[in-house]
Amino acid sequence: MDKQALIEKIQTLGGLTNDEKSALLELLRAHKKYGLVWEDKPEDVENRLRDELPVLTEVKEKALISTEITPPQPYYYRG
Repeated sequence: MDKQALIEKIQTLGGLTNDEKSALLELLRAHKKYGLVWEDKPEDVENRLRDELPVLTEVKEKALISTEITPPQPYYYRG
């Protein structure tokens, strides 16, 4: 029996209230989710960042200062 035939049969059944019929139809129309299903809830880090926002400050003693005119070139292994 296919889905449409079941829907029609549920709608014509006697002895069921309209609420019961609509509940059965809703169960029939509900579809299963496969694959990745994302939950709509905040991550732990998101909650932490609301209270503990990181602040970056400059430490002048650790600055990288170069006297070279051209920036250093990346080293590639030539084997």
